[in-house]
Amino acid sequence: MLNPQKLILFVFMNFRVLYKHMKKGKLIVIDGTDGSGKATQIELLRKRLVKEGKIVKVVDFPEYYSNFFGAFIGHCLAEQYYNWINVHPKIASIVYAADRFESKDEIEGWLNRGYIVLANRYVSANQIHQGGKIASAKKRAAFIAWLDEMEHKVFKIPRPDVVIYLALKIPTVLRLIGERNKNSKRAYLGKKKDVHEKDKHFLENSRKSALWLSKKLKYFKKVDCDDKKGGILSREDVHAMVYEQVKKTIKK
Repeated sequence: MLNPQKLILFVFMNFRVLYKHMKKGKLIVIDGTDGSGKATQIELLRKRLVKEGKIVKVVDFPEYYSNFFGAFIGHCLAEQYYNWINVHPKIASIVYAADRFESKDEIEGWLNRGYIVLANRYVSANQIHQGGKIASAKKRAAFIAWLDEMEHKVFKIPRPDVVIYLALKIPTVLRLIGERNKNSKRAYLGKKKDVHEKDKHFLENSRKSALWLSKKLKYFKKVDCDDKKGGILSREDVHAMVYEQVKKTIKK
């Protein structure tokens, strides 16, 4: 019979072996055109994965109400600090990355425990929106490489396993944003409007950037949400397409 000290050592060593071989979790990002229903798809996906027995955690970026830099971004979007939409893409990207850096340890802890982490926007938001400020494909590619180094090598923010981009045409986006703004208010904006959402030119460039990314990056998957009548597909139809991409990712 093992004495207490040897028993503790035995348990500790076996725990280390189990922990070492524990399957790492998956980081799944849902991003998309403003008004495309990212939060809805995150919730539908969360419920389905929980029913399948998965442990699921959700993060929502920017973290307007819990992170220092998230709150700062909220002020910038409400035009409380300069004209945020015209800030150089590299400078703006650092602020958004700092917000994710604040949540880095929590996300890494979940992934190391084997959880599935669902992110409503992530590094992809910098790739899409800040990349959209750069018209030249060559310069945008250089910016994406710089962004990768800054986010993942300097800040060491975990890499996503997949980014699912919910694509919608801009006329539909503008209509959905208008309907949402009539029916709900976001505390970080106060009585003002999001500077990104009210700028059609910015939205169009962001969409072009996202479509470009879906062709350039293997982990960046586009889901078309437009229906044939100029509207948006049902949330159930979009969820079915999103889930297919997630299922492939989880199996890897």
